[in-house]
Amino acid sequence: MATAQVHKIIDTKEAESSTWSSFSLLKIGGIMLTIAAAWRIIDQFVLNLGSTWMNILPSKLFPFLIILGLFWKYRPRETESVLGLSRNNFQAQLFFGFLIGLVISFGIDFGGTIVYGVFIDPTYPLQLHILNEGLLVYMFFFFLTNALLEETLFRGLLINAFKTHQSTNRAILMSAVIFGIWHAGWPIVNGAIGLNALSEIVSMVFFTTILGIFFGVYYDRFSTSQTLVGPIVVHTIINFTSESFKIGPEPMIQGPDLIFSTPGLMAITFLMFLLTFIPLGVVLWKYKIEQLSTAWHRMIGKTNKGEKKDPEKRNSRKMKVNEV
Repeated sequence: MATAQVHKIIDTKEAESSTWSSFSLLKIGGIMLTIAAAWRIIDQFVLNLGSTWMNILPSKLFPFLIILGLFWKYRPRETESVLGLSRNNFQAQLFFGFLIGLVISFGIDFGGTIVYGVFIDPTYPLQLHILNEGLLVYMFFFFLTNALLEETLFRGLLINAFKTHQSTNRAILMSAVIFGIWHAGWPIVNGAIGLNALSEIVSMVFFTTILGIFFGVYYDRFSTSQTLVGPIVVHTIINFTSESFKIGPEPMIQGPDLIFSTPGLMAITFLMFLLTFIPLGVVLWKYKIEQLSTAWHRMIGKTNKGEKKDPEKRNSRKMKVNEV
């Protein structure tokens, strides 16, 4: 009797394992997206966690752990190839991710406001506000967790799932559109109603869709689908800086700050958005991270060689002076 029960348990576990292993990536992507979206809706609209110090962390952390746990247990070989959790070119990914994140943050979030205040409306106050100073470490952890979930889900799982049935470019676009819709709830959470809500939702979906395309190009073209470390770093820095540091009197809201009460500031920010993302997008599309990394090391190498040559030149000059 006991032996029969043991065999039954083993058969059940093998059946579960074979089921999850045999599911298509598209089906798994749909299941994981549904879980994450449902958890997000509960945190945003039911529990209203966005207005608390904790923010909507549960809807970030637990879906990510579910995705990671599922692949770790049932599809371990795809943890790197599908989820993008690989250490390939790790240092280069960290460096360029950090650099690109800063360029986007200063070019759009801060740059747009500064350009507007300096050149368009000199009366516009440009004070720097640091939000939740006592929670900066927690906020960094929150946005890192957010980036881990959204990059592994949208860029890792969904792009690779769509690529099984669509071209790469379509897969990136489809994932980006879903990523844009993913952010559509924030204007409603912040109290927008009627036509105002509709315009804010359209703006939010548009900007985040462009951002999703950018991250998709970074992953597929620049990183050749090897790792999502770079996009995770960029994503974390963009969110952390935009949600923790504010310039000007624009109202503080939950979620991405892509809505502005000043039309002129909105126009300048949109212009800075294009001026920042278009050149960066061209670079990510045209070059591979290995190429830029090699070019960087060559530039550093030339500098070091130049520094080494200077003392030799000085010594030779001293010898000539002494001979005279």
